[in-house]
Amino acid sequence: MSIALFKLTIKKNWVLFVIFTLVLMMYSGVMISMYSPDNVKNLMQMFELFPPEMMKAFGFASAFTDMTGYLASWLYGLLMVGFPMVYSILLANKLVAKSVDNGSIACLLATPDSRVKIIVTKAVYALLSLTIMLAILFAFNVLIGKAMFPNDLNVEAFFNLNVTVLLVNLVVMSISFFFSCVFSETKNSIAFGAGIPIMFLLLKMLGDVSDKTEILKKISIFGWYDPMAIAGGETVWVINCVYLVIIVILVLLSVVIFNKKRLAV
Repeated sequence: MSIALFKLTIKKNWVLFVIFTLVLMMYSGVMISMYSPDNVKNLMQMFELFPPEMMKAFGFASAFTDMTGYLASWLYGLLMVGFPMVYSILLANKLVAKSVDNGSIACLLATPDSRVKIIVTKAVYALLSLTIMLAILFAFNVLIGKAMFPNDLNVEAFFNLNVTVLLVNLVVMSISFFFSCVFSETKNSIAFGAGIPIMFLLLKMLGDVSDKTEILKKISIFGWYDPMAIAGGETVWVINCVYLVIIVILVLLSVVIFNKKRLAV
């Protein structure tokens, strides 16, 4: 890993990181402020105003009794995979495919750093920036939640939920980063790096609509975890390990492909 390149990567991408982090914090703060232990029944009654199929597709569950379940349903059902997905797609494409497409990669290849060191540095930044973003959001949610409702947030269950959500999003980042390394043109990188995660998300949403389509979410990376079950204390270490294996494989393949691909410099 190149420390100099890592610092340069931070300098070029910190604005994108800050924007997505602040937007997620703002939305989380609004969601927490809407919660009230005395109005749980009223919140649950809101579901009756919308078609149940639509609510299930967007990951909103009606059975929650505390803040942990509320956040798992209203925040971690769709937003915490959908919004970071956009960040992953944009960042992964910018880190590799865009720099190859516009020829700026030539400056990096002219340095003493090897291709492996260059791509490993970019991969580390991609994964680490997303991890830090979600870690900040976790800490923010815990602090605000505990400050407003001291006894309504199960921090242990909420932490386990955040670990799984982080791993899901790291899989998305790895997918986008992989295709950014495979293709030398931005349009192709975006087509696959964005298209496949979006396809997985749509499969999950369709699978949640009814029992007849449930098989669809089982072939989606987003359908392998249940936020409400984790918030209720369910252990999902097997699924977490599966996500971790996928991340490692995709990152290793990205390094190998970038190291061997022909680049116009």
